[in-house]
Amino acid sequence: MSAIPASLRLANQATILEQLLSRKAASRAELAKATGMSKPTTGKIIDDLVAAGVVEEIKLVEGRRASVGRPGKQLRLATGRPHFVVMDLGPEWTRFSALPPSPPEQERWQVQFKTPTTAEAWLERGIQGAEKVDIKRPWAVLISTSGVVDERKARVLLSPNLHWSEQADLPWMVRQVWPAPVGLVQNVRALALGELGARSDADDFLLVEIAEGVGGTLMLGGRLYQGPLPMSGEIGHTPIPGNTRACGCGGRGCLETLASERGMIQSHREAKGQGVTFADVARAAERELPAWMRATFDAVATCVGAGLNLYGVRRAVLVGRITDLPAPATDYLIGAIQRAALWSRFDAVAVTLAPKRPARGLVVAGIHRFVMPVDWSASNASAQGNRAPR
Repeated sequence: MSAIPASLRLANQATILEQLLSRKAASRAELAKATGMSKPTTGKIIDDLVAAGVVEEIKLVEGRRASVGRPGKQLRLATGRPHFVVMDLGPEWTRFSALPPSPPEQERWQVQFKTPTTAEAWLERGIQGAEKVDIKRPWAVLISTSGVVDERKARVLLSPNLHWSEQADLPWMVRQVWPAPVGLVQNVRALALGELGARSDADDFLLVEIAEGVGGTLMLGGRLYQGPLPMSGEIGHTPIPGNTRACGCGGRGCLETLASERGMIQSHREAKGQGVTFADVARAAERELPAWMRATFDAVATCVGAGLNLYGVRRAVLVGRITDLPAPATDYLIGAIQRAALWSRFDAVAVTLAPKRPARGLVVAGIHRFVMPVDWSASNASAQGNRAPR
């Protein structure tokens, strides 16, 4: 389809914003060179983004010399006024904050409360918490939540650890608090988006979270992989031979029942007849890994290695409770994943531990969907008619 002026403008905005996400800050000349646009075109787009409050100008960073002429300035995503509400809806905790277009380097949450067991109680707590957040009409509200999430229709199809969200109309509920478009982001995908711009080599990777549940997602060329079905990366629901534990998804033998926080605690209790916390699991792995942990991590490595082999990527990023385990445990898992990846026969396969950055990922999702929605022309109906100013 040939580009019309409006779509071309959005595509050019997206290109510049992606540069700022990866570079943190850049001059107009640097952005023009990096994008291949003419300086007049780049300047006009930047002026529009500055006027809209998406981008801001700052003085030239210390240690860099301006070119001949007036002192140079750099541009970055705006850090001042909050325009997004980002919300992390987890099985244990709900957290939210109002944030500007610049993704935060450090996670910060203005409101946090234990996730209730009903949708009605959750909405009530959300209304109470909203009074502590200084934003009335955000550009959008982004919600990270677990399970199988149809992001385009803004629906939770299955949530083994938070079943009430399957029947809840989360966009409608949130709009009782803030009159704004609402976007749902599957929680592991939000964590993967949080890696964009956080490291220089994060364009292609498989991210795996081991926490209350186990899930994964694939990032290719700085874009989340999305197949034709509203689900992907559900490695936690891969059946493991010999495992008979019942899973919240309705199946039996899922990897999640072994490798999640709850699964590891159960395995430790069955092996030792005692221990009820994750700290007990960590202490058990300080010197020599228990047999059950080796078997669990071998199963994780098989699933993660299959993902690396299937998609042809050479980096895996591990987040969640796995990063709280001592070095003998994480070293064993990293080595097992590397051995399971075919590419390790030819070159290095990187497996790294990373902090969880859901707030950062949700801001990036807000930029992708509501500031530069080039790839989201079929966004859910809640996004229509209320986007960031152009």
